[in-house]
Amino acid sequence: MMNYIPDAYRKKFVNGIRHPYLYLWDSWSYVENNIIHLYCLAISRHKPNGELLEPTNRNDFPFHIRHFTSLDDGLSWEDQGCFLKPEDVSKHNYRTIWSGSVEPMPNGEKLVAFTGLEALDSTHNFRQNIAIGTSKEGYTVDTIQNHIISSPTRDWKTITGKGYYLDSVENLGSNLGEKDGPIMSWRDPFIFYDKDGELNIFWAAKISPRTGALARATLKYNDVFFDIAELHPPVTVPDIADFTQLEVPKIIYDADKGRYYMVIASCNRLHENQPDSEIKKEVRVYTSKDINGPWESLGEKLLGEKNMFGLTILKSDFKNNRLLCIAPYTEAADPDLMLTFAPVFYIYLDELRVEFLKELKTND
Repeated sequence: MMNYIPDAYRKKFVNGIRHPYLYLWDSWSYVENNIIHLYCLAISRHKPNGELLEPTNRNDFPFHIRHFTSLDDGLSWEDQGCFLKPEDVSKHNYRTIWSGSVEPMPNGEKLVAFTGLEALDSTHNFRQNIAIGTSKEGYTVDTIQNHIISSPTRDWKTITGKGYYLDSVENLGSNLGEKDGPIMSWRDPFIFYDKDGELNIFWAAKISPRTGALARATLKYNDVFFDIAELHPPVTVPDIADFTQLEVPKIIYDADKGRYYMVIASCNRLHENQPDSEIKKEVRVYTSKDINGPWESLGEKLLGEKNMFGLTILKSDFKNNRLLCIAPYTEAADPDLMLTFAPVFYIYLDELRVEFLKELKTND
């Protein structure tokens, strides 16, 4: 099922991104040549027949990945159009695509990771895979790798043998969830070079039906494609019992302090039939001296009262102990804000507080 994907919107967005034609959520980014590249999930605000699409029903239609750029540290943004859509990965038979990351490599190309959801049947819409592609300039995905980095169907024994939780193969991706928990979690890959220059990829996973964790793998290139060199045991956090799902992880490294920082989005969904009014979504921050942990919590509910989720770290400013970030509003925000991006803000790591940047003046 194809969905309408508009061309790049010609008007510059200031003080966040309120796209007139698209719902936007989840985000990831990188900086190159003083240009911030922002990516997010997107879908038309209207169904193919012209009817308004209710945000809660957006999983019924395929998403695309949208690309925005900024030259002024996120105070304003330009829409660069569609970066990736399911039709681009038709060889993998993906019904839709979910969050990922884009990371510049030493050769100048960008390594692109994303979540591909298999087109199975109407009762199994959430079977997730970790997929890889490359981009020369960051504006289009130029190649999609034939080899899937991690397929729960293909790699079920290896994955569960490492301590991760997956439902039975025949029930993977069930709309009803896993056992007594929410839907499958094997998504949101984040590519990261650690302090030793080793290529890592993290993603959201589980260690039980209602216990979220991080998957971590180191990657290798074998002259033909990227593949997992080693799938490591699950990465857990100290407040793991306070939420059920861990999503869209981001990790950065402060070389001066020799310390890693990790930001995740979390929620407490117990099952798929649970009313949205009962779901609490939060942003949590952690730190560790070692990429393998243990991780120490710096705080939770950082943006919960603002109804924001799925942030990305646009820039690090460790001299001032702060991270420049942007995040979209959730469906719980006011109707004119939901599934749009808020203005950029700083997270101050020493006291874990948030400070939004002053609004950019505009004559529009």
